[in-house]
Amino acid sequence: MFYLWVALLTTLCPSIVKADQCPICLADFHGRSEAPVVVTTQCCGQRFDLDCISRCFADQPMSSRRCAMCRQDPMPVVNQNTSESHPNTFFPDRTFYLACVNGDLDQVERSLAEGVNVNAVMKKDTPLMLASNEGDEVIVDRLIKAGADVNTARTEDGATPLFIAVSRGYFKCVELLIKDEADLNTRFRDGNTLLLIAASRGSSGSVELLIKNGADLNAALPDGTTPLFLAVQENNSSCAKLLINAGADINAARTSDGATPLSIAIEMNNIDCALALIKAKTPKRTNEGYCIIL
Repeated sequence: MFYLWVALLTTLCPSIVKADQCPICLADFHGRSEAPVVVTTQCCGQRFDLDCISRCFADQPMSSRRCAMCRQDPMPVVNQNTSESHPNTFFPDRTFYLACVNGDLDQVERSLAEGVNVNAVMKKDTPLMLASNEGDEVIVDRLIKAGADVNTARTEDGATPLFIAVSRGYFKCVELLIKDEADLNTRFRDGNTLLLIAASRGSSGSVELLIKNGADLNAALPDGTTPLFLAVQENNSSCAKLLINAGADINAARTSDGATPLSIAIEMNNIDCALALIKAKTPKRTNEGYCIIL
């Protein structure tokens, strides 16, 4: 219905669509932080943002797709930058997306064999985001091998497939995404990092993987809250110990109130975390008699 309204509006009031603008989202093709992929339909030569037209086609049966502008057969659609011609099967319908959600590997394989665009967007998510949200490591692995972009992010919240997998505690998916070089230190719209999320949720496996692969131990929220602070606050002692042993700053204070990991551990009676922090602060003597701070 939305796309029918777009077609009607732009037909009756064509002046509202600028020459350098996608007629679906009405956003300019230029001047964005990330340049969109621009495609042209064969029916009327209209240019569209690939993500926008993919969402449009997902709501239409593959046998009867229509251009959002002229309502004629738009296929094949041509990539403006590469001149690559995309047939009907390049644009997935709901069958492919549902297969990624429901773990239907056979259907995923059929769609991939037909040449489906593995990075097409359905509403706000890519197929890899959908599979990561379900914790389906088989589908996640297959999509990655098919060329799914592990660092594609939602526009509204900045969530990537790895962000989703970490948030849901799906360790196997986290492992696969990190192996494919997903960005570990991305900042999301709310200021969170992956390590902050994993530490707050007690996902010790994810915390260990993130640390091992170089995640920033002390990347903090705007108020100074670090991953170690969150692990202690939630009494996730295994995560706290992993961060302490990796060299996280045990004295980092929250700027809003001056609280430190140790002070919050004592305040919340998180004994295991408090003991780990005190041990890390305790001077030890070397064989030569000198004191060192761990």
